[in-house]
Amino acid sequence: MPPLSRSRRARRVLLSAAAAGAAGALVVLGPPQAGAVAPPGVPVAVVDYDSHTAAEYAGRWANPYGPLDGVVPQVAPSGAVTLSDVPFKPGTDFSVFDHLKYIGVSTQTFAVPKVGTVTFEVDIAASTPGAEAGHVVNGVYGPPGSWSLADPQARPYTATVLEGQQAGVVLNMIDFCTGQLFDWFVAGNSAFPLIERLPTTVTGNTSNPSCPGATEVGLDRAYTQIIKNIPVSPGEPHHVAITFSRSPGQATVSYALDGKVVAAVTNVGIPLDRQGKGVAWSGTYPSLGAGEKLADQITSFSIGHGLFSLLDAFPFQYGCTPPGALPGAGSCAPESAAYSVSISPEERAFGQGATGVFSGFRVTTTGR
Repeated sequence: MPPLSRSRRARRVLLSAAAAGAAGALVVLGPPQAGAVAPPGVPVAVVDYDSHTAAEYAGRWANPYGPLDGVVPQVAPSGAVTLSDVPFKPGTDFSVFDHLKYIGVSTQTFAVPKVGTVTFEVDIAASTPGAEAGHVVNGVYGPPGSWSLADPQARPYTATVLEGQQAGVVLNMIDFCTGQLFDWFVAGNSAFPLIERLPTTVTGNTSNPSCPGATEVGLDRAYTQIIKNIPVSPGEPHHVAITFSRSPGQATVSYALDGKVVAAVTNVGIPLDRQGKGVAWSGTYPSLGAGEKLADQITSFSIGHGLFSLLDAFPFQYGCTPPGALPGAGSCAPESAAYSVSISPEERAFGQGATGVFSGFRVTTTGR
């Protein structure tokens, strides 16, 4: 589709120029502005990360969490990768495993300049049949598996979830050593940027030999928050980009949709609801701790892409054991037990699914 290709190239020029301008300014406090020009001598590196054969894809992307829903990527000679899972398989009522229908993580990592920016971008065409605005998910408060106990004393849980929470086609910017993530969730009719920090129980960062000096991330530092929900035109590709910007002592992330910056967060590592009244967010999900600034701790990112759902409540059964650990249900650590929500497989996978086509993976690094 030549018009789409021209549009994508134009957006990349703007994003690369914006990133270069932010790095050249030496202080990165907000989202990059389109039209900025890189000062002479500021390094700019561009990596195209598409795959053109199944073998090339297998070399570029790893599946650290297994095959999950059995999704098999379809790789076109053009570089487009199609992931399809329609409908989703029955959900898993333990930890974050229900979220992951498919995730591929880049086998290459991308260093973050001490002063400068890193931008991940890709075109996503998303179809999410069965997901619709206003859908309500039901469950109970309790440890994993407690939805099946029919306990009359169990406190009911209900939540109205966004289309992208029901089924999303996702781009991730991931630092496994700090657990910091930035995500785009794209659904058929809407999209949202998400910011989160995963706990050590999910990332295993403190036992990872590639993460020397990594510190334990508990509920005082972990968070998952949707910034805003944005309508998109159905049935056509959308260009999404995530730019991480850093200057001494400060880090900012900005999210662009179809060439326009639509959200930006400073003080990366501090939950949105702990940053004061001037920081906008959707209200999903409140944090349980103050977090910490991560500008000086993040050294590199990996790319992630996949198919996800996000139907349950933060902190996603943190500190809980699997349903089979005790007769009828698992158990949860005291500090998180009150927040654990159990949702049946039928409520987690109610007929919705997702198909995503990814094309034009690109990483642009500006600065030193």
